[in-house]
Amino acid sequence: MTGTIYANYAATAPFLTSAVREELAAYISSGLCLNAGRNFEGLEDCAVAMRARRAMATLLGVSDPMRIIFTSGATEALNVAIYGLLRRGDHALMSGLEHNAVARPLHMMKKNGVIEFDALPCAPDGTMDPSCVAKFVRENTRLLVMTHASNVLGTVLPVAECFAAAKRLGVMTVLDAAQTAGILPLKMDENTDVIAFAGHKGLRGVAGVGGLALSEVAAREINPSLAGGTGSLSQSLDMPDFLPDKLEPGTRNTIGILSLAASAEEICGTGVDVIRQRERRLTSKFLEGLRRIGGLDIHGTRDADRSVAVVSVSSRRIDPGTIARRLFDEFGIITRSGLHCSPLAHITAGTFKRGTLRISFGYGTTEEEAEKIVFALSEIVRG
Repeated sequence: MTGTIYANYAATAPFLTSAVREELAAYISSGLCLNAGRNFEGLEDCAVAMRARRAMATLLGVSDPMRIIFTSGATEALNVAIYGLLRRGDHALMSGLEHNAVARPLHMMKKNGVIEFDALPCAPDGTMDPSCVAKFVRENTRLLVMTHASNVLGTVLPVAECFAAAKRLGVMTVLDAAQTAGILPLKMDENTDVIAFAGHKGLRGVAGVGGLALSEVAAREINPSLAGGTGSLSQSLDMPDFLPDKLEPGTRNTIGILSLAASAEEICGTGVDVIRQRERRLTSKFLEGLRRIGGLDIHGTRDADRSVAVVSVSSRRIDPGTIARRLFDEFGIITRSGLHCSPLAHITAGTFKRGTLRISFGYGTTEEEAEKIVFALSEIVRG
């Protein structure tokens, strides 16, 4: 649709940058991904993966690129981390804002009698007191899994403080950076054991790729939850005990990994701080516009300094799904309504019954587009 405004970046980035498109076009046209004669024993694919490991290691502050593991996305990455690090009889913690990519694996393990878990309380705006971590840790608590920023409220959680508290008590930590990788500064430090990332959101790659960054401790402790061919130690029925082979069986998404390599290099060149400041300014102006609309509830902190470019709103008169449909039909604006695969966040925010309308921005959003969204919402809500 000509003139369409895309405001669903929290789900997926809608297009690739020109640099990434050119890389993919050159790779596909060369036939390297198909022609074994020009791709002897997968050497080209290995080179692509190594390039991507180096780029992601630089972006995430990981000293050894071999501790970057590729998956089909953040959901698989979080499952690999959760199933691989938890043992029978363990206790786990998560925040009250978690996506189903965290909540469902933990729920399934609890349902099967493998572990127990608790959700750390958050305020309705998504904010959280880091001191609550120590109150919920038990003798058998092994893992704390937290989203860096809520995909519903946009609220950035106090991960550094929470992870520091967990580490003091001997608890391992997993960061869900699906909404923040490529947008907020991230660095693997002594309090972070795993960073899970999605390739198709802030990292601007194609769909179907994501991964994990592992600390040295996590690399030793994690057990494979998938098994298969790795091209190494094929004489053994056991999975290799070294990375990345330990966690990367089967054929990986080379096209997706290449897109991630090219995009991560581009992001490093621009600077995550630059990207963050641009999105912060855009979100701040957008929130100012929303505050002028009567009858519209804005959820989350309403503070761009404490949030990513994700804003959820609701109207007491109009269902969020109706607003989303009218935004598209009448104004050509693409948003998302509902529970956003994160019912816990909606329970926390008090919006579980109907969900919300979510507007999320990215590197392609302009101030003019944000202003048009404010105008459209005003027309519909004041109707």
